[in-house]
Amino acid sequence: MKKIIYTICGLLLISCKKEIPGNTKNGKDNQEYAIARKFRESAMPDSAYYHYNKAKIDYIITGDSIGAAQSLINMAIIQTKTGDFYGGIETSLEAEKFLINQNDKLVRINLARNYNNMAIASSFLYNYEDAISFYKKTIKFTDDDANRLVYYNNMGEVLTSVGNYTQAIRYLHLSNQTTDSTGFARSLNNLATAEFLLHKKNPLSKYWQALNIRKNLSDQTEMNSSYSTLSDYYSRSRIDSALIYANKMLETSIKIQNPEDQLQALQKIINLDRKNYLQYFKKFQLLNDSIIISRGKAKNQFALIKSNIAKTEARNIELQAKDLLNENKLLYRNIVVGALLSLLMGGLIWYQKRRNRLKQEKELEVKNTELKYSKKVHDVVANGIYQVMTKLENHLDINRDETLDDLEYVYNRSRNISYDNTENEDHSEIFSEKISKLLSYFKNDQVNTILIGNGPEVWEDISEANKSEIYQVLRELLINMKKHSRADRVTLRFERTFAKVKVSYSDTGIGISNETILKNGIRNMVNRIENIGGYITFETQTEKGLEVNFSLPVS
Repeated sequence: MKKIIYTICGLLLISCKKEIPGNTKNGKDNQEYAIARKFRESAMPDSAYYHYNKAKIDYIITGDSIGAAQSLINMAIIQTKTGDFYGGIETSLEAEKFLINQNDKLVRINLARNYNNMAIASSFLYNYEDAISFYKKTIKFTDDDANRLVYYNNMGEVLTSVGNYTQAIRYLHLSNQTTDSTGFARSLNNLATAEFLLHKKNPLSKYWQALNIRKNLSDQTEMNSSYSTLSDYYSRSRIDSALIYANKMLETSIKIQNPEDQLQALQKIINLDRKNYLQYFKKFQLLNDSIIISRGKAKNQFALIKSNIAKTEARNIELQAKDLLNENKLLYRNIVVGALLSLLMGGLIWYQKRRNRLKQEKELEVKNTELKYSKKVHDVVANGIYQVMTKLENHLDINRDETLDDLEYVYNRSRNISYDNTENEDHSEIFSEKISKLLSYFKNDQVNTILIGNGPEVWEDISEANKSEIYQVLRELLINMKKHSRADRVTLRFERTFAKVKVSYSDTGIGISNETILKNGIRNMVNRIENIGGYITFETQTEKGLEVNFSLPVS
């Protein structure tokens, strides 16, 4: 039977099997993401952006929200670095939708990166209030101390731009605790500017210290920042020095191909060099127009990349829809087959369970029948014969005919043992007299019997079946007394109340142990009383006799 069920299960699994794409672990590289990283490291932002966009789509399909968010964040950073500031913010806002569980460590790292990008883009757009708001969120989600110090510097720089020098100094002092030389020089340079603007404190020593660190690191981008700061400082008092640092900034920015720094340097030179300002102004215009065109191209290019991929995905979705329709037809067929197989399997399981249940019920019925007849043999034959033996033993004056009548009664009942207990019993005898006779059979020179309260009124409205059970219980007690207890006195007491009949048996024998109570004969007594709705208790004290109390309802 089990082999059949396993075979059906196998067929069901095969018929319903459908290949689905496996889900990647959250945030781990998929194929497109790995390609995008290589292009980004090779300074090819357009290709990196294209593959990050494809990676995002694959992550969404496989249900990897963190992978999708990381792809979008990298796309946003590329847009910001290439001058598409609005596009960078827009893409970062799209990434934010995938970063839901803010208690997750990886989500928090990506939220910090994302808000930092939006803050930088907002600063370039001179939306300083937005930048401050984004930096606050960046710091909130940053758990790494080193990164937090970098963000403190960025916040201090923006606060300086809006004239909030006190708060700027607080953040820059925190940033100044970094052990990174580049970060320390940056925060030191910014701190000197904020302190100068707030307290008119001479910043030159810190400016020179920051510039020397940057020269030792050969970091020309950071050196340009120092040149810009020194040029701005000297523009208030020493125009020639300010012009020197503005020209150094222009030379360096041309060398490192940084058009943003070139524009800033040209603006400074135009304001400082009155003789040649027109020459530099023309350069500024040409460069500014070039940057505007370049940014426009970058923005259009990124939009075009998204559009082309979207069209490709639309075509893929259309093809997938057709495939899905075919798959659905196959799936419906498999469902029908699966349902039929399930019904068949369920039917077989139900049949097996029903067969087992009927078998168990039959075995239980046989066992109960065996117990029933075993109990009847014990009651009718064993106890009946023992009662006759006791009667003969204790009453020698009984004549032969009476003894034969007693044996014939036992014989007739044993012949009809397969019938109910009460079918072949003689109910013509008054029950109270029957009990009196029973007790008298066990009275002799060694055992005195006492009967209390056994009047006919006690047994009024008690059914014959219940009387028969009580008689069997009393006979069992008396036989056990004679066989085992060595008692010299037995007392039977009957009491009738409105609702029940109470029976109390006691003897002066050796009593019985608790283990003996669980044996068959006494267990049968308990079952008899419980079956007629009664309650029985045994008070056992070894060598101090036995007391048994039971009761049964009147109706």
